[in-house]
Amino acid sequence: MRTSPWIVVLALLAQASARVSKGLKEDVKKRSNFDSVDATKEYTLEALVADANYTETEIYLSNIKEESTTNSGVDPTTAKPISHNGTDDNGRILGGTLLTAGTFVLPLTAYVFVQSTNAVGTVIQDCGGVILSTVWVLTAAHCVALATDVTVFAGTIADPVNTATPTTQSTAMAIIHPSFRQNCLLNDIALLSLDTALTFSATVGKASLSLVRPTIALDNFIFTTLGFGPATDAPFASIGSTLNVVDMQNMNRVTCNQQTAPIYVLYPGNTGCLKTAGGTKGICNADPGGPVFYESPTDDFGKVIGINSQILGCPRQQPSSFTWIYPYIPWIHSKTFINFM
Repeated sequence: MRTSPWIVVLALLAQASARVSKGLKEDVKKRSNFDSVDATKEYTLEALVADANYTETEIYLSNIKEESTTNSGVDPTTAKPISHNGTDDNGRILGGTLLTAGTFVLPLTAYVFVQSTNAVGTVIQDCGGVILSTVWVLTAAHCVALATDVTVFAGTIADPVNTATPTTQSTAMAIIHPSFRQNCLLNDIALLSLDTALTFSATVGKASLSLVRPTIALDNFIFTTLGFGPATDAPFASIGSTLNVVDMQNMNRVTCNQQTAPIYVLYPGNTGCLKTAGGTKGICNADPGGPVFYESPTDDFGKVIGINSQILGCPRQQPSSFTWIYPYIPWIHSKTFINFM
């Protein structure tokens, strides 16, 4: 049978296209700070709403420091609010309380401001983060995914970038979760390896990760977060001049979905929701990446139970999302070697 020359041409074009595609993926892998290549893969609806698989986390927790495993079974029903007696309520974080030198205490001193810039030095993202050790910071993946350079500012309640207030700062290398997906902020979590080690002090401290598994038992409990975010989502709005802290209610996931569905948003798996109060209380631009603290009845300090992720504009009524920490503890441990028990 005689082969048509067009069939031969099409076959050759298909082979060339495959080689180009393969070459592009290999080039991305070489240049990327991701743990995996295809970070733009779009997930199906089923994948986005799937419940987390906690098996790996539970194996990790059961295998380290057996004498401390009772900490992972905390009953959240008598949770304590974190003490932060600020001076007034106005808020860069909406409805937040301004921190003062006397109220900037653990675990709040573990907060850092994270600024990402591109190749020409233009700021592309302002965010928050939380200190895990002298050389490791945890933040949201979307805060650093497109950055060429990342700078971390620690130990100040005043604007760390635009004022003359002395700050502790370091450049950092971003390590983004291998399953992070930019299009839906799935697995929105990243580690920052600091180039200059921090020195702990009265204004620079580290936070512990909460080992409490996210369940409906935590619905409606009060979590605490903080940041420099502006009180508006207007273009080019300046970050706040003072760090603000705010208490927010952890929403039931079904209720959260009902509120976001009318604007065609469904928060992905492994995320929780922080309730707003009529658009007057919540996080705003520059606040994603910051820690969400929960203080259980047996804790002396609040522990990081989540990382702020997605906001749907501010000030509005839709709840913001945060990434639960619990499913990612094995991954964090594998990179930092920090024992969280």
